[in-house]
Amino acid sequence: MKNKFIVNTAAFKKESSSKLDQAAQIHQAKELGFAAIEIRNELLDGSLEELERISQQAQAEQLEVYFSVGDVLFKDQHLNPAFEQYLEQMRNLGAQYLKMNLGNFSYSSAGAQFNDYLDGSFHLYLENNQTPNESDLQKTVAFFQQNTCPDISYCFDIANWEWLQADVYEAAKQLAPVTDYLHLKNFVYDNSKKKVTSLEKGILDWRRIIKIFTQVNQYGFEYYAEPDILQSDLELVQQCLS
Repeated sequence: MKNKFIVNTAAFKKESSSKLDQAAQIHQAKELGFAAIEIRNELLDGSLEELERISQQAQAEQLEVYFSVGDVLFKDQHLNPAFEQYLEQMRNLGAQYLKMNLGNFSYSSAGAQFNDYLDGSFHLYLENNQTPNESDLQKTVAFFQQNTCPDISYCFDIANWEWLQADVYEAAKQLAPVTDYLHLKNFVYDNSKKKVTSLEKGILDWRRIIKIFTQVNQYGFEYYAEPDILQSDLELVQQCLS
């Protein structure tokens, strides 16, 4: 399958800014060479009008839409009550891809709670964020051992494992079989604190990590950078894959 390159709207949001008109970033995403844009739930204003505006703009630019929700699929070992709301937002965006974090999942009690929602109309990605109890490696492995539905797979964020105090290469080894989407970014230590960076400015060997994931065909860019850096990093990833 042809590789797909996706830009998360975090790429256009400066740290000092609390708001972002995500619809207004769609044209730039297209101009930079991306095939899809990943909309962030926390940057929406909550209105149906905004969702429809994003959908219409994406259709006009012929860009696919992914929907990133910074919330967990499971709370207290039960399906998150907001899951239906997120699905509705996803559909109003014209998206078929929803990304969340695993959360407090116990594979003995919660495994089948959401199966009725998996009707083939969308794909659910679980991703590791920077919060250990929401993205535990072993719980994630256990989840996928019990859930082999083709509508669920993993989005592996290559830098976030550093915040989870987990070895990225060990995590890659364990999760590669269920991963078809990589979130790309890097990190450095700034005054002893970890800071997200563009690919070439960080300390991770992102090329080595990419080569572990032979099943991946979707690559998301999730870090703020000037447009020329984003475009350069996109070209570097394309070269790495060629």
